[in-house]
Amino acid sequence: MDWLVVKTGALLNSSAAVLDQVLVQGSQFEATLSPAAMKVFRGVLGNDVLSAGFFLMLVGSFYTFFKDLIVRYYYEFVSWFYVSVEVQEGDDCYKWLSEWVAERPLTKSVRHLTVKAIWDDADDDNQGYYSNDNHKEERPRLVFLPGMGSHVLYHKGYKINVSRERPEHASGANSEQSQLLASIQKKQSLTISTWGRDMRFLKTILMDAMDESYKKKDGKTTIYTSQPYDTYWSSSSTRAPRAFHSVILAKGLKEELLHDISTFRNSSQWYHDRGVPYRRGYLLHGPPGTGKTSFIVALAGHLRMSVCIVNLGISGLNDQQLDQLLNNAPRNSILLMEDVDAALIKRKAGKAQSGSNNVTLSGILNALDGITAQEGSVVFMTTNHIRKLAPALIRPGRCDRKMLFDYADEHQIHGMFLKFFLSRSASGHAHNEPGHKPDAITNGVVSDTDAKEKIRKETYDAMINRLADDICKLITHKDTVTTAQLQGFFMLHRDKPETILDEVPGFLEELARERENMATKKLQRRERSVKKKAKAEEKAKKAKQAKIDAGETVDSDDSDSDDDDEDGSDTDSPSDSDYYEEVKDAGGAINIGSSHASRRSSVDKTKDSSNGQSASINGSKSEVDAASSA
Repeated sequence: MDWLVVKTGALLNSSAAVLDQVLVQGSQFEATLSPAAMKVFRGVLGNDVLSAGFFLMLVGSFYTFFKDLIVRYYYEFVSWFYVSVEVQEGDDCYKWLSEWVAERPLTKSVRHLTVKAIWDDADDDNQGYYSNDNHKEERPRLVFLPGMGSHVLYHKGYKINVSRERPEHASGANSEQSQLLASIQKKQSLTISTWGRDMRFLKTILMDAMDESYKKKDGKTTIYTSQPYDTYWSSSSTRAPRAFHSVILAKGLKEELLHDISTFRNSSQWYHDRGVPYRRGYLLHGPPGTGKTSFIVALAGHLRMSVCIVNLGISGLNDQQLDQLLNNAPRNSILLMEDVDAALIKRKAGKAQSGSNNVTLSGILNALDGITAQEGSVVFMTTNHIRKLAPALIRPGRCDRKMLFDYADEHQIHGMFLKFFLSRSASGHAHNEPGHKPDAITNGVVSDTDAKEKIRKETYDAMINRLADDICKLITHKDTVTTAQLQGFFMLHRDKPETILDEVPGFLEELARERENMATKKLQRRERSVKKKAKAEEKAKKAKQAKIDAGETVDSDDSDSDDDDEDGSDTDSPSDSDYYEEVKDAGGAINIGSSHASRRSSVDKTKDSSNGQSASINGSKSEVDAASSA
C-alpha cells in the first residue's frame, strides 16, 4: 500500500500549495483595489442572498472535486485488484463473447435484458431446410443478453462482471449526421472482468467462446453483410450448404470454374515467387435467371467458404469505407458483387453519386486491386448487361475470368428434368447423382416387397429418362429458356410427369408473349428517351442562340452538359438480350422484331414436332400407367 500513501501525500501537498496560492493572491487582490472598490466588494459579500449563493458555489466545487477524486481512486483500486478484457463491436471476438454471455445462466441481479429471436437450423435427421414435417410447430429461440450497463454472472465458481456500453449520438445533429458520427466514434463495447491478477482465466473464456462459435458454423455456409455507416461485416445468416451437384450449368462450365478457383487457392507461393498480386476476380454475365448467384452459393458451400455480399448502393458508403470493408473481409470468404451494372449507374471516375452514398467508380477500382487490396481475395461479380460495364472494371487483374451463363442448353434441360423427376433413395439423392449409395439391406436378404419396389423404381426411372430425351427435343437452346424458368415449369408439374410433354407448347407460347411484351415496352422507353433528348437539345440550342444574339460569350460545353447517359439503358444500342442472341447467331445480325418472329415460328415448329411425337408420348404414358399399377 506504499503507492496509496505516496499518492495521498502528493495530493495533500498539492492541495496545500493551491490554498496558499489562493490566500496570497487574495491579499494581493485586496491591495490592488481602491478603498471605494473594496467597500463595494465587502457590501456584496455582506448581502445574505449573495453570500448564500457564493457558499453554495463553493460547496458544489468541493463536491465535484472530491467526487472526481473518489471515482479516480476507485478505478485505481479496481485496476489493481481486477483483471478485464474489452472488445469492440465489429471484431470477431465481440460476436464470440456476446454468444458466450448469452448462453450463460443469468443471476437475479441482472434486471435489464436485451432479447433476440433466433431461428435455429433444423436437425440433420430432418434434412435441414428440406424437412417434410408439416405438423411440427416452428418457433424461434429467444436469446437473452444483459442490457446496457454493468451485470454479474458466474462461471465455474468465478464471479464475472459484464459491462456493455453504447456510444451516444451527437447532440444537435440530424439522424444521418448522428449515425455517421457514431460510426466514427467508439463502437459498442463489451467488457468482462473478474477478481484477481491472473489473465489466464479470461483468456480461457475467450478461447472457449471462439471454439463454441466455430462448432456452430462447422459444415455450414455463413453469409456476411454490412450495415449502413459501418466498416465491418456482420453475420447475416448461417445455412446448410447447397449441394454442388444440384446446380446444373453448361457442360464443363462448373468443373472449369471449380478447377480454376481450387488451383488459385493452392498457389499462394507461386504468386509470391513471381511478384503477382495474389487475387482472383470472376465476372459471371448472362441473362437473368441463368444460375449465377446460385452457383456462387453452391461453390462456397462446396469449398467451405463464407460469402460476403458487397452492397454498393448502401446508405452512407464512400470510397474509404468500401476499401475498409473489402480489406476487413473474413478470411476464406468470397466477395460477391451482384448486378454491378445496376450499382454502377451514373458513376464515373471521380464523380460521386447524389445522396448519402458517395462511392465512385475510381474508388471501386482501387478497392479491388489497389495498393491496400486484400491478398488472397476471391471476388465474384454478376451482371445481366456486360456492355454497360466500364472496360477498366473488367480488365484482367480485376476480372481474370469472364464466364457466360447462357440460356439452358440440351445438357442443362436433360439434367434438370432428371433432378426433378427421378426417384430418390432414402438419403434423398437421385440414383444418378453424386453421393448416392444403395439402400441398406437387412442381413443381406431382400424381401419380396423390397424386390417389387426396386423393380417399380427401375421401371419408373427408365420412363423418366425417355421423357427427358423427349423434352429435350421440344425445348431447345434456340427457345431462349433460362434455368429459372425451367425450374418453375418443372415444379408446377412435379406430381404429373406423364403429362408434362403436353404442357410444353403452352409454356413456350407464354414465354414468347412475355418477351414480346418486354420488347414493346423497351421500344416505348427508347422512343420516350429519344423525344426527351431531342427536346433538351432544342432547348439548349435556343438558349445558346439567345446568348449569341445578346452578344454573350458561349462556352462549347453549354449545349452538351446533360447529354451523357452513363447507364445506356435508354439508348438505341443493342441490349444484352440481343447480344446473347447475337453470340448464337452465326451471321451476327441484330433485329428485335425478327428475333421475336423467329421465336414465334420456333413455337409453331414445336407444336408440329410435339404432334409428330404423339406416339412416343402415348408410349411414355403407358409406361407410367404400368409403373403405377406395379
